[in-house]
Amino acid sequence: MRGLARLIEKMMRERELGVFWHLVLFPLSVVYEFAVRLRTLLYGAGVLHSAKLLCGVVSVGNITVGGTGKTPLTILIAEFLRRKDKRVVILSRGYKRKGTGVALVSDLNGVLLGPDDAGDEPYLMAKRLPGVPVVVGADRVAGGRFAAERFKPDFIILDDGFQHLRLKRDLNILLVDGEEGFGNGYILPRGILREPRSKIDRADVVFVKGAKLRDPDGDWLKKFFIPALHFSYRPSLAYDLNTGARKPIEFFKGKTALAVAGLANPQSFFKTLGELEVTTSKRLIFPDHHSYSAGDLELIKREAQVAGLIITTEKDGVKLKGTLPGLPVYCLSIDAVFEDRDRRDFEKLFAPLLKGGL
Repeated sequence: MRGLARLIEKMMRERELGVFWHLVLFPLSVVYEFAVRLRTLLYGAGVLHSAKLLCGVVSVGNITVGGTGKTPLTILIAEFLRRKDKRVVILSRGYKRKGTGVALVSDLNGVLLGPDDAGDEPYLMAKRLPGVPVVVGADRVAGGRFAAERFKPDFIILDDGFQHLRLKRDLNILLVDGEEGFGNGYILPRGILREPRSKIDRADVVFVKGAKLRDPDGDWLKKFFIPALHFSYRPSLAYDLNTGARKPIEFFKGKTALAVAGLANPQSFFKTLGELEVTTSKRLIFPDHHSYSAGDLELIKREAQVAGLIITTEKDGVKLKGTLPGLPVYCLSIDAVFEDRDRRDFEKLFAPLLKGGL
């Protein structure tokens, strides 16, 4: 099953496909698009209703599957609002976590759940943001009401919330990968779009990761007069998963390492390693949100004997911590960064909310 999933995921990103696979996947995309459009229409007509929380809601999400930098950007926004003396809570779905219902991953005093019960990304955010409560739940309205009542926040940051129309938001941020853009323009499963490109008109602003968005994708932003800001990933430090010891980024320059990544878009991680002048002896790629089995760990150990050094992502690190004792396995911590003018525009974007213009 994993092999079939990887095959379909690869085909989703192909601009051109053979006739057979196109005829298999395209009808499914038509059905999926119909369901998405019908749902959006029902919300627009008032048949389905959106709830309003008693605090500001900032949504960070995307219109495509795959990594666009939601977690680092959510962390950046939370840190920014905290510096402005605002009370902040992060609300996430907790994808692939154990358990159901609303759960408190962390409160004002510390982390309460592990990655299995919280989900890898909510747990990572809880670890990176001490003093910022993190709440998870598939029902984001229930989760938002729980967070608002318990913590009385000024802002709730809705992680991966662009399609979550049940909850009203005061700032709707859409993330797009500059290199991948909107893919081949098709809806899932023929393409990487979660909904039609026209639905970007719900966004107040688009944050583009990395390269400038190329046309015709950039034309969609111009069509709806949506401003675009650009951000990038920047590795800040690395730490030993076994000891917690920190290493400066320069430590890896010129070294050879085994790269381990369970991401929707692992190429971004490999590109970062290349920029750090790390030579990868091998790249072990696992599915997004992967839970590592005993067999996976044995594979990593065997390959590590060749490389002598393992580098993985921060997201994978929360799952791998304690599973590879005695091996030099390092986790690369990544920050989202705005440069110069885009940084100033980022701060201006929040100015009306900070002044109480909700």
